[in-house]
Order: sequence, then C-alpha cells, then structure tokens
Amino acid sequence: MNKYKILVAEDNKINVKVAEFTLRSIASQLDFAHNGQEVLEKIAQHQYDVIMMDVKMPIMDGYETTKIIRKMEQDHPELKPLKIIAITANNQPEEVKYCKSIGMDDFLSKPFTTSAALACIQMLCETDL
Repeated sequence: MNKYKILVAEDNKINVKVAEFTLRSIASQLDFAHNGQEVLEKIAQHQYDVIMMDVKMPIMDGYETTKIIRKMEQDHPELKPLKIIAITANNQPEEVKYCKSIGMDDFLSKPFTTSAALACIQMLCETDL
C-alpha cells in the first residue's frame, strides 16, 4: 500500500485528533493547518499528495482557500495540481456540487473512516501514476 503526504485543514481540536488517528496508518507525512492561511503557508513549504479541506474554518475558509490554490495553479501551469478533498458534516447534494464547482476534487462526509479516506485518496492520487 502506498503511503501519502497529507495535509489536513481542520480547526476543531477533536476533529484534528480523529483525523490524526484515522489517517496516520495511510500517511507517510501528516500535517495539520487550522485555517486557510496556514494551508497556503504549508503548501509553499511542502509538497503534498492531497489536502483534506474542512470547508468552514476561521480566518480563511476551505472554499476561499481552494479558489486561491486553483488560481495559483492556473497562473503557474508548471505546478502539479493538488488533490483537494472537501471534508464537512454537510453532505447535502448542493454542498457536494458547490465544492466540486470551485475546484475540489472529491468530498468526504465527517466523520469519515480510514477505509473511506483511503479509497478516496487512492482514487485521486493513483490515477496520476
């Protein structure tokens, strides 16, 4: 099984612990950001296979952060596009559609399981191999 470099953008301390427990077995690197500004700082310093992006965070939410990342990628075509998975408890069809419309690659409803996260990450990352 491949292990992945994962950045989790999540501001809730309990959800951070759950994500850490859930993802550590599939991650070669597991970092956390508590808001969108921290996400942008981390992706400037490290390369990740995937970002698991909470959509509602303080300072800068996951929607705005995704739009900025996609604009950066558009302005710099030499960059490998990041895989971004929305993570939210709101799994209404409109929410899923909106997340995908702004450039998120997939969607996981919280709380997610290790197997659901792994399946989602593998589907996104291994299509590039």
